[in-house]
Amino acid sequence: MKSEVKIDGKQIQITRVFNAPRLLVFGYWTRAENLQKWSGCKDAAKCEIEVDFRVGGSFTQRMQITGAGDFTITGRYEEIVVPERIVYEAVLGSFATTRVTVDFIELGSQTKVVLTQTGIPDETMCGFISQGTDESFDKLDCLLAVQKAHA
Repeated sequence: MKSEVKIDGKQIQITRVFNAPRLLVFGYWTRAENLQKWSGCKDAAKCEIEVDFRVGGSFTQRMQITGAGDFTITGRYEEIVVPERIVYEAVLGSFATTRVTVDFIELGSQTKVVLTQTGIPDETMCGFISQGTDESFDKLDCLLAVQKAHA
């Protein structure tokens, strides 16, 4: 399934339905080894992630993006409600500090993920971020499909 992407000023909202149960989808957001498998745009040649998944905990994501160089995102978890919601502050290098809310909505055997990111400096950056996030969701969708096929 493809994502629905809405850009409104300095905010993006990306909605995607994954063909997997909510607890499984949520689990792919909680551990570094899972995040490294799917987080990062399609041009991310290398992605290293460190995660302290707890309220007040932090994360660091280092990516080598083909044609663009190295990029680091850091952040701090503000709210975690298993398996319903994750809220965190994301520092996008020297470009911006944003707030991300990810809601996981159970739809029977599927999960609707609604990611809302606010505080993005301009619509151009909104376009880049939404594209990278959507490409990450494509990778997550593939991982979940493989896992379901082996279940």
